[in-house]
Amino acid sequence: MIKKASIALLVTIFLTLVGTYKASAQLVKVSVGVNGGALATQMTTDPAPSNPMYINGYGGAFASIHIGKALTVRGAANYAMQGGFYEVSNVPVTVSQSYLQIPMTLLLNAGRVLSFEVGLVQNILMQSQYKENGTTAYVESPDPGALKYNFGAVGGICINMGKVVFLNVRYCYGLSNSYVMYGQGFPTSTISAGLGFNIYTSKKSAFR
Repeated sequence: MIKKASIALLVTIFLTLVGTYKASAQLVKVSVGVNGGALATQMTTDPAPSNPMYINGYGGAFASIHIGKALTVRGAANYAMQGGFYEVSNVPVTVSQSYLQIPMTLLLNAGRVLSFEVGLVQNILMQSQYKENGTTAYVESPDPGALKYNFGAVGGICINMGKVVFLNVRYCYGLSNSYVMYGQGFPTSTISAGLGFNIYTSKKSAFR
């Protein structure tokens, strides 16, 4: 099941920080949009992958709540592709996974251009495959080693390139196991870099 503890922790953090503001004096701006970019996967299995990073991509939609000038709460739903390459008994093997990623983050705005981002991400496995690229071309889908749910901690920066476009660079450190190999579970970490586009923005004074 989805890690309820991680969601509860996130909600608690957000409510505590948001509650420190005097809502009657704050200007609340809500924006929604789309984002996407490159995603590099680092699987921490033993044995390790034959390549240090598996490069693929992600894309989806997000919603942001800007409270005053210093604080932004952002949630998203992204489709992300991860995986790794291995050598098993001299046979090249590719493992691939597709996830629904649900990051919930807090952005601390250091001016109009730069923001620092922290939060948690819940990953829900949508598809997976284990493929041996030898003479037999053995394929197993879904991959029995890929776990259905995992979550991690997110840190990164956001660079605003005007009112519509922003650059988002994130590192996600796996806090729970995502893949089982030889009976042992291992977490996965990712690095992503992509662009976001604000499609719609509205603003109003809170509680007025």
